[in-house]
Amino acid sequence: MSRLRVRDNGETVELDLHGASVREAISLVDRAIEVSRERGRSTLRVIHGSSTSDRMSRNQTIKHALEDHLEQGMRGVTSHYMMEDVTILGIVASSASNPTPITLLDLH
Repeated sequence: MSRLRVRDNGETVELDLHGASVREAISLVDRAIEVSRERGRSTLRVIHGSSTSDRMSRNQTIKHALEDHLEQGMRGVTSHYMMEDVTILGIVASSASNPTPITLLDLH
């Protein structure tokens, strides 16, 4: 059962990826950055869960895939802070703010 969820308070977007596959999760993060930038949001909080595997073993988890994706450089991301089960991304927001809340439908 998917628990994917998006919350948007007009400044920070929270994307909960529980229930997503690794590929789907990375795609959703990329799209969330794009939509957040367009609507003038400055922060994306990605809830990916804690990884129980060793990153070096390459047992691909959302957390490991996001870490790899960040190392390759993500367009629009100015900073990131990775914690046990959450990663906070600073993003370049457009100067034109759109108060319409971002929903999961916007990311598909």
